[in-house]
Amino acid sequence: KAFYHNSILQQQAILQQQAKKQNNKHQYDQFPLHFVGVDNHKGSARRCEPLWRNHMIDDITTSHLLNLNKLDLVNDCFTNTLFNDQTATNEKIQPAVFIYAIRFLNRKLLSYIANSASRNDDIDHERPPLCLPIGTIMAISHFCKPTKTSEWNFDHPKVSNVLDRDELNTLFGKKSDDKKWTILKDDICHDGDHGRTLVQFIARKIA
Repeated sequence: KAFYHNSILQQQAILQQQAKKQNNKHQYDQFPLHFVGVDNHKGSARRCEPLWRNHMIDDITTSHLLNLNKLDLVNDCFTNTLFNDQTATNEKIQPAVFIYAIRFLNRKLLSYIANSASRNDDIDHERPPLCLPIGTIMAISHFCKPTKTSEWNFDHPKVSNVLDRDELNTLFGKKSDDKKWTILKDDICHDGDHGRTLVQFIARKIA
């Protein structure tokens, strides 16, 4: 009897989970955003898929294998309507409206994003073009020196991979007539385990 009772409970739990996922899928079909994880490691998507399924967001989350040092490919990823999704069939994806980087530093890429145009006719065609719509959000969480005069007293990451205190603010908050971004957040916090400092930075594209 106990075994039969437990089997019934397990079946009910499975059915409830399937019904919940089906309901969530219906909601996600109406959801206006699609999340894309970008990495240059072939195994990243396979490692992330269980996390997406566990949080029941696998229907709106995909991955893209991309070398972020190749700016022409970055442009295709961020702005092209034809997007080669490597976990599902090809879909039409709208331009990026939110870009989030956590503990990842590529200064060339950040400069490329910071200097992006908002209209195709504003693009300098002497370099790989990037056009991001006004309202695009750029959010970064990365290791950062706590003040302008601070040293970095940790072995990992190396100081060359650590942001200076005002580096992002200077890059995205240029004080000029052609200012492209407004700074929404620029705070320092600690990582909670080794005492390393990180910057929590958010900027919104305004031009």
